[in-house]
Amino acid sequence: MTRYRFALATAEHDAALRRRMAADWMDGRIALSFRREPSYFAGGCLHGDQVQTIVCFDDARAELVGLGSRASSMMYVNGVPMRTGYLSDLRCHPDHRGGTLLARGYRYLRALHEAAPLPFYATVIYEGNEPAANVLQGARAGLPSYRSLGRVLTPAIRLDRDRGRIDVAGLDISTATQAGVARVLAFLNRRLAGRQFGPMYTIDDLTTGRLHGLRADDMLVAHRANRIVGTLALWDQSALRQTHVAHYRGWLGPLRPVANLAARLIGARPLPAPGERIPFVYFACFAVEDDDLVVGRALLRAAYRCARSGPWHFAICGLHERDPLAMLLSEYRSIASAGRLFVVHYPEDSEAVDRLDDRPPYLEAGCL
Repeated sequence: MTRYRFALATAEHDAALRRRMAADWMDGRIALSFRREPSYFAGGCLHGDQVQTIVCFDDARAELVGLGSRASSMMYVNGVPMRTGYLSDLRCHPDHRGGTLLARGYRYLRALHEAAPLPFYATVIYEGNEPAANVLQGARAGLPSYRSLGRVLTPAIRLDRDRGRIDVAGLDISTATQAGVARVLAFLNRRLAGRQFGPMYTIDDLTTGRLHGLRADDMLVAHRANRIVGTLALWDQSALRQTHVAHYRGWLGPLRPVANLAARLIGARPLPAPGERIPFVYFACFAVEDDDLVVGRALLRAAYRCARSGPWHFAICGLHERDPLAMLLSEYRSIASAGRLFVVHYPEDSEAVDRLDDRPPYLEAGCL
Protein backbone atom coordinates (compact mmCIF):
# COMPACT_ATOMS: atom_id res chain seq x y z
CA MET A 1 0.00 0.00 0.00
CA THR A 2 1.45 3.39 -1.01
CA ARG A 3 2.14 6.02 1.63
CA TYR A 4 1.22 8.86 -0.74
CA ARG A 5 -2.32 9.96 -1.47
CA PHE A 6 -3.53 12.52 -4.03
CA ALA A 7 -6.82 14.40 -3.76
CA LEU A 8 -8.52 17.68 -4.60
CA ALA A 9 -8.10 20.25 -1.84
CA THR A 10 -11.07 21.30 0.26
CA ALA A 11 -11.55 23.96 2.94
CA GLU A 12 -10.31 21.55 5.64
CA HIS A 13 -6.86 21.60 3.98
CA ASP A 14 -6.48 25.38 4.15
CA ALA A 15 -4.07 25.56 7.09
CA ALA A 16 -1.86 22.78 5.69
CA LEU A 17 -1.76 24.49 2.29
CA ARG A 18 -0.69 27.77 3.85
CA ARG A 19 2.06 26.03 5.84
CA ARG A 20 3.37 24.35 2.69
CA MET A 21 3.39 27.66 0.79
CA ALA A 22 5.27 29.42 3.60
CA ALA A 23 7.82 26.61 4.00
CA ASP A 24 8.91 26.53 0.33
CA TRP A 25 10.80 29.40 -1.25
CA MET A 26 12.40 30.42 -4.51
CA ASP A 27 16.15 30.58 -4.03
CA GLY A 28 18.50 33.31 -5.24
CA ARG A 29 20.48 36.21 -3.77
CA ILE A 30 17.22 37.02 -2.01
CA ALA A 31 15.26 33.82 -1.30
CA LEU A 32 11.54 34.55 -1.46
CA SER A 33 8.61 32.83 0.21
CA PHE A 34 5.23 33.28 -1.53
CA ARG A 35 2.42 33.06 1.00
CA ARG A 36 -1.40 32.98 1.06
CA GLU A 37 -2.61 34.52 4.31
CA PRO A 38 -5.13 34.45 5.86
CA SER A 39 -6.69 31.96 3.41
CA TYR A 40 -5.10 29.89 0.67
CA PHE A 41 -8.36 29.66 -1.25
CA ALA A 42 -9.14 33.40 -1.16
CA GLY A 43 -6.35 34.05 -3.67
CA GLY A 44 -7.33 31.24 -6.03
CA CYS A 45 -9.66 33.50 -7.99
CA LEU A 46 -6.62 35.39 -9.32
CA HIS A 47 -5.73 32.35 -11.44
CA GLY A 48 -9.16 31.80 -12.99
CA ASP A 49 -12.88 31.41 -12.39
CA GLN A 50 -12.56 27.61 -12.18
CA VAL A 51 -9.75 26.37 -9.94
CA GLN A 52 -8.77 22.88 -8.80
CA THR A 53 -5.90 22.41 -6.34
CA ILE A 54 -4.25 18.99 -6.18
CA VAL A 55 -2.79 18.02 -2.81
CA CYS A 56 -0.43 15.16 -2.00
CA PHE A 57 -0.35 13.68 1.50
CA ASP A 58 2.30 11.52 3.08
CA ASP A 59 0.00 9.34 5.18
CA ALA A 60 2.94 7.82 7.04
CA ARG A 61 3.72 11.26 8.50
CA ALA A 62 0.19 12.74 8.28
CA GLU A 63 1.65 15.67 6.36
CA LEU A 64 0.78 17.57 3.20
CA VAL A 65 3.96 17.36 1.13
CA GLY A 66 2.95 18.71 -2.28
CA LEU A 67 0.40 20.74 -4.20
CA GLY A 68 -0.34 22.25 -7.58
CA SER A 69 -3.26 24.14 -9.11
CA ARG A 70 -5.15 23.79 -12.39
CA ALA A 71 -7.27 26.82 -13.28
CA SER A 72 -9.15 28.03 -16.32
CA SER A 73 -10.66 31.29 -17.51
CA MET A 74 -11.57 33.13 -20.68
CA MET A 75 -8.52 34.43 -22.57
CA TYR A 76 -7.93 35.82 -26.02
CA VAL A 77 -6.25 33.20 -28.21
CA ASN A 78 -5.35 34.47 -31.68
CA GLY A 79 -7.72 37.35 -30.91
CA VAL A 80 -10.72 35.11 -30.15
CA PRO A 81 -12.14 34.45 -26.64
CA MET A 82 -11.40 30.89 -25.55
CA ARG A 83 -11.47 29.03 -22.24
CA THR A 84 -7.84 28.22 -21.56
CA GLY A 85 -5.92 26.70 -18.67
CA TYR A 86 -3.28 27.95 -16.27
CA LEU A 87 -0.99 25.84 -14.05
CA SER A 88 0.48 27.31 -10.88
CA ASP A 89 1.59 26.84 -7.26
CA LEU A 90 3.63 23.70 -7.86
CA ARG A 91 5.22 22.93 -4.48
CA CYS A 92 6.90 19.86 -3.01
CA HIS A 93 8.58 19.23 0.33
CA PRO A 94 12.38 18.95 -0.24
CA ASP A 95 12.47 15.49 1.36
CA HIS A 96 10.02 14.16 -1.23
CA ARG A 97 11.46 15.54 -4.45
CA GLY A 98 12.70 13.03 -6.97
CA GLY A 99 11.45 9.51 -7.45
CA THR A 100 8.03 9.00 -9.00
CA LEU A 101 6.00 11.49 -6.95
CA LEU A 102 5.97 14.19 -9.63
CA ALA A 103 4.91 11.73 -12.34
CA ARG A 104 2.11 10.45 -10.14
CA GLY A 105 0.92 13.99 -9.51
CA TYR A 106 0.82 14.64 -13.23
CA ARG A 107 -1.17 11.45 -13.77
CA TYR A 108 -3.74 12.90 -11.38
CA LEU A 109 -3.66 16.14 -13.40
CA ARG A 110 -4.21 14.14 -16.59
CA ALA A 111 -7.36 12.59 -15.10
CA LEU A 112 -8.69 16.06 -14.27
CA HIS A 113 -7.86 17.21 -17.79
CA GLU A 114 -9.68 14.28 -19.39
CA ALA A 115 -12.76 14.96 -17.25
CA ALA A 116 -12.84 18.62 -18.35
CA PRO A 117 -10.50 19.08 -21.37
CA LEU A 118 -8.83 22.36 -22.24
CA PRO A 119 -6.88 23.09 -25.44
CA PHE A 120 -3.71 23.87 -23.47
CA TYR A 121 -2.36 25.56 -20.36
CA ALA A 122 -0.07 28.53 -19.80
CA THR A 123 2.43 28.51 -16.96
CA VAL A 124 5.42 30.57 -15.87
CA ILE A 125 8.58 29.18 -14.26
CA TYR A 126 10.66 31.91 -12.70
CA GLU A 127 14.32 32.21 -13.59
CA GLY A 128 16.39 30.85 -10.74
CA ASN A 129 14.16 27.80 -10.57
CA GLU A 130 16.08 25.83 -13.18
CA PRO A 131 15.62 22.48 -11.40
CA ALA A 132 11.86 22.72 -11.94
CA ALA A 133 12.27 23.79 -15.56
CA ASN A 134 14.68 20.93 -16.26
CA VAL A 135 12.41 18.33 -14.70
CA LEU A 136 9.23 19.51 -16.41
CA GLN A 137 10.56 19.92 -19.95
CA GLY A 138 10.89 16.95 -22.26
CA ALA A 139 7.53 15.21 -21.65
CA ARG A 140 9.28 12.52 -19.61
CA ALA A 141 7.41 9.91 -17.56
CA GLY A 142 4.07 10.81 -19.09
CA LEU A 143 4.30 14.53 -18.33
CA PRO A 144 2.69 16.91 -20.84
CA SER A 145 4.87 18.86 -23.26
CA TYR A 146 6.24 22.24 -22.16
CA ARG A 147 6.81 24.56 -25.12
CA SER A 148 8.68 27.80 -24.41
CA LEU A 149 7.16 31.09 -25.59
CA GLY A 150 9.87 33.40 -24.32
CA ARG A 151 10.35 35.45 -21.16
CA VAL A 152 7.93 37.45 -19.05
CA LEU A 153 9.80 40.38 -17.49
CA THR A 154 8.73 41.11 -13.91
CA PRO A 155 11.21 43.69 -12.59
CA ALA A 156 10.73 45.05 -9.08
CA ILE A 157 10.90 48.79 -9.74
CA ARG A 158 12.56 50.67 -6.87
CA LEU A 159 10.32 53.44 -5.56
CA ASP A 160 13.25 55.37 -4.13
CA ARG A 161 13.72 58.45 -6.30
CA ASP A 162 11.50 61.43 -6.88
CA ARG A 163 10.77 61.71 -10.59
CA GLY A 164 8.91 64.55 -12.21
CA ARG A 165 5.57 64.29 -13.94
CA ILE A 166 5.52 63.78 -17.71
CA ASP A 167 3.08 66.12 -19.41
CA VAL A 168 1.85 65.34 -22.91
CA ALA A 169 -0.16 67.89 -24.87
CA GLY A 170 -3.81 66.88 -25.12
CA LEU A 171 -3.39 63.93 -22.74
CA ASP A 172 -5.22 63.81 -19.40
CA ILE A 173 -4.42 61.15 -16.79
CA SER A 174 -6.82 60.69 -13.90
CA THR A 175 -8.25 57.94 -11.72
CA ALA A 176 -11.25 56.00 -12.90
CA THR A 177 -14.69 56.42 -11.39
CA GLN A 178 -17.03 53.63 -10.42
CA ALA A 179 -19.40 54.75 -13.16
CA GLY A 180 -16.58 54.59 -15.70
CA VAL A 181 -15.23 51.12 -14.88
CA ALA A 182 -17.25 49.42 -17.62
CA ARG A 183 -15.63 51.68 -20.24
CA VAL A 184 -12.18 50.94 -18.82
CA LEU A 185 -12.76 47.18 -19.02
CA ALA A 186 -14.11 47.50 -22.56
CA PHE A 187 -10.93 49.34 -23.55
CA LEU A 188 -8.76 46.71 -21.83
CA ASN A 189 -10.53 43.86 -23.58
CA ARG A 190 -10.18 45.53 -26.96
CA ARG A 191 -6.45 46.05 -26.46
CA LEU A 192 -5.75 42.66 -24.83
CA ALA A 193 -7.42 40.88 -27.74
CA GLY A 194 -4.25 41.85 -29.61
CA ARG A 195 -2.11 39.91 -27.12
CA GLN A 196 -1.78 36.15 -26.88
CA PHE A 197 -3.46 34.86 -23.69
CA GLY A 198 -4.73 38.34 -22.86
CA PRO A 199 -7.41 37.99 -20.14
CA MET A 200 -11.01 38.72 -21.07
CA TYR A 201 -12.37 40.74 -18.16
CA THR A 202 -15.91 41.25 -16.87
CA ILE A 203 -17.16 43.55 -14.14
CA ASP A 204 -17.35 40.55 -11.78
CA ASP A 205 -13.56 40.16 -11.97
CA LEU A 206 -13.23 43.24 -9.74
CA THR A 207 -15.21 41.68 -6.90
CA THR A 208 -14.77 37.92 -6.99
CA GLY A 209 -12.53 37.26 -10.00
CA ARG A 210 -9.09 37.78 -11.46
CA LEU A 211 -8.91 41.46 -10.42
CA HIS A 212 -10.17 40.82 -6.90
CA GLY A 213 -9.53 43.78 -4.63
CA LEU A 214 -8.79 46.25 -7.43
CA ARG A 215 -10.93 49.37 -7.04
CA ALA A 216 -11.92 52.01 -9.55
CA ASP A 217 -9.75 54.64 -7.87
CA ASP A 218 -6.73 52.30 -8.18
CA MET A 219 -6.95 52.65 -11.98
CA LEU A 220 -5.17 55.40 -13.87
CA VAL A 221 -6.84 56.21 -17.17
CA ALA A 222 -5.34 58.29 -19.98
CA HIS A 223 -7.83 60.27 -22.11
CA ARG A 224 -7.57 62.25 -25.29
CA ALA A 225 -10.68 64.28 -26.10
CA ASN A 226 -12.73 62.12 -23.71
CA ARG A 227 -11.52 58.92 -25.43
CA ILE A 228 -9.61 56.32 -23.43
CA VAL A 229 -6.14 55.76 -24.86
CA GLY A 230 -4.40 53.99 -21.99
CA THR A 231 -4.77 52.31 -18.59
CA LEU A 232 -2.47 51.32 -15.74
CA ALA A 233 -3.60 50.25 -12.27
CA LEU A 234 -1.94 50.09 -8.85
CA TRP A 235 -2.97 46.75 -7.32
CA ASP A 236 -2.10 45.94 -3.70
CA GLN A 237 -2.76 42.24 -3.05
CA SER A 238 -1.36 42.07 0.48
CA ALA A 239 -4.81 41.20 1.87
CA LEU A 240 -4.77 38.01 -0.26
CA ARG A 241 -1.16 36.94 -0.69
CA GLN A 242 2.26 38.12 0.34
CA THR A 243 5.96 37.75 -0.46
CA HIS A 244 8.42 37.38 2.43
CA VAL A 245 12.21 37.34 2.54
CA ALA A 246 13.29 33.82 3.53
CA HIS A 247 17.00 34.65 3.69
CA TYR A 248 19.81 36.55 1.98
CA ARG A 249 22.68 34.77 0.27
CA GLY A 250 26.34 35.81 0.21
CA TRP A 251 27.44 39.27 1.31
CA LEU A 252 23.94 40.71 1.21
CA GLY A 253 22.94 39.09 4.51
CA PRO A 254 25.70 40.35 6.84
CA LEU A 255 25.93 43.72 5.09
CA ARG A 256 22.17 44.38 5.04
CA PRO A 257 22.31 46.71 8.11
CA VAL A 258 25.05 48.76 6.45
CA ALA A 259 23.12 48.86 3.19
CA ASN A 260 20.00 50.00 5.04
CA LEU A 261 21.92 52.76 6.81
CA ALA A 262 23.16 54.01 3.45
CA ALA A 263 19.63 53.74 2.07
CA ARG A 264 18.24 55.96 4.82
CA LEU A 265 20.90 58.57 4.16
CA ILE A 266 19.94 58.85 0.48
CA GLY A 267 16.20 58.42 0.97
CA ALA A 268 16.04 54.89 -0.47
CA ARG A 269 13.87 52.05 0.84
CA PRO A 270 15.47 49.58 3.29
CA LEU A 271 15.83 45.85 2.72
CA PRO A 272 13.40 43.83 4.89
CA ALA A 273 14.83 41.51 7.54
CA PRO A 274 14.59 37.75 6.96
CA GLY A 275 11.04 36.67 7.69
CA GLU A 276 9.57 40.10 6.97
CA ARG A 277 7.04 40.86 4.23
CA ILE A 278 8.21 42.87 1.22
CA PRO A 279 5.86 45.85 0.75
CA PHE A 280 5.13 46.06 -2.97
CA VAL A 281 2.34 46.90 -5.37
CA TYR A 282 1.61 45.53 -8.84
CA PHE A 283 1.42 47.80 -11.88
CA ALA A 284 -1.45 46.00 -13.59
CA CYS A 285 -3.75 46.35 -16.62
CA PHE A 286 -1.08 48.14 -18.65
CA ALA A 287 -2.59 48.79 -22.07
CA VAL A 288 -2.11 51.65 -24.52
CA GLU A 289 -3.87 52.49 -27.79
CA ASP A 290 -1.61 51.57 -30.72
CA ASP A 291 1.18 50.81 -28.18
CA ASP A 292 1.97 54.54 -28.19
CA LEU A 293 5.19 54.84 -26.17
CA VAL A 294 4.56 58.51 -25.41
CA VAL A 295 1.27 57.67 -23.69
CA GLY A 296 2.76 54.56 -22.07
CA ARG A 297 5.71 56.54 -20.69
CA ALA A 298 3.41 59.19 -19.20
CA LEU A 299 1.15 56.53 -17.63
CA LEU A 300 4.08 54.63 -16.14
CA ARG A 301 5.48 57.83 -14.64
CA ALA A 302 2.08 58.74 -13.16
CA ALA A 303 1.81 55.27 -11.61
CA TYR A 304 5.35 55.52 -10.24
CA ARG A 305 4.61 58.86 -8.58
CA CYS A 306 1.39 57.51 -7.05
CA ALA A 307 3.19 54.41 -5.76
CA ARG A 308 5.98 56.49 -4.19
CA SER A 309 3.40 58.27 -2.05
CA GLY A 310 2.14 54.92 -0.72
CA PRO A 311 3.57 52.40 1.77
CA TRP A 312 5.34 50.30 -0.85
CA HIS A 313 9.06 49.84 -1.50
CA PHE A 314 8.70 48.28 -4.95
CA ALA A 315 6.30 48.12 -7.87
CA ILE A 316 6.20 44.94 -9.97
CA CYS A 317 5.21 45.25 -13.60
CA GLY A 318 4.92 42.21 -15.86
CA LEU A 319 5.32 42.42 -19.64
CA HIS A 320 6.48 39.86 -22.17
CA GLU A 321 9.88 40.59 -23.69
CA ARG A 322 8.24 41.07 -27.11
CA ASP A 323 5.62 43.48 -25.82
CA PRO A 324 6.25 46.91 -27.40
CA LEU A 325 5.71 48.56 -23.99
CA ALA A 326 8.40 46.42 -22.32
CA MET A 327 11.18 48.82 -23.32
CA LEU A 328 9.72 51.41 -20.93
CA LEU A 329 10.57 49.23 -17.93
CA SER A 330 14.31 49.75 -18.49
CA GLU A 331 13.88 53.47 -17.74
CA TYR A 332 13.52 52.72 -14.02
CA ARG A 333 15.95 51.38 -11.44
CA SER A 334 14.82 47.88 -10.52
CA ILE A 335 15.75 44.46 -9.25
CA ALA A 336 15.74 42.26 -12.33
CA SER A 337 13.31 39.36 -12.35
CA ALA A 338 11.76 37.28 -15.11
CA GLY A 339 10.09 33.98 -15.79
CA ARG A 340 9.93 31.64 -18.75
CA LEU A 341 6.45 31.36 -20.25
CA PHE A 342 5.45 27.88 -21.36
CA VAL A 343 2.39 26.55 -23.12
CA VAL A 344 1.66 23.09 -21.73
CA HIS A 345 -0.25 20.50 -23.73
CA TYR A 346 -0.85 16.79 -24.22
CA PRO A 347 0.13 15.07 -27.51
CA GLU A 348 -3.41 15.05 -28.89
CA ASP A 349 -3.62 18.84 -28.48
CA SER A 350 -0.40 19.79 -30.28
CA GLU A 351 -2.28 21.17 -33.30
CA ALA A 352 -4.00 23.79 -31.13
CA VAL A 353 -0.58 24.98 -29.96
CA ASP A 354 0.81 24.93 -33.51
CA ARG A 355 -1.96 27.34 -34.53
CA LEU A 356 -0.89 30.04 -32.05
CA ASP A 357 0.15 33.13 -33.98
CA ASP A 358 3.10 35.38 -33.13
CA ARG A 359 1.32 38.24 -31.35
CA PRO A 360 3.12 39.07 -28.07
CA PRO A 361 1.73 37.25 -25.03
CA TYR A 362 0.25 39.05 -22.04
CA LEU A 363 -0.12 37.55 -18.57
CA GLU A 364 -1.02 39.78 -15.64
CA ALA A 365 1.89 39.63 -13.18
CA GLY A 366 -0.53 39.85 -10.26
CA CYS A 367 -2.26 36.69 -11.49
CA LEU A 368 0.83 34.49 -11.82
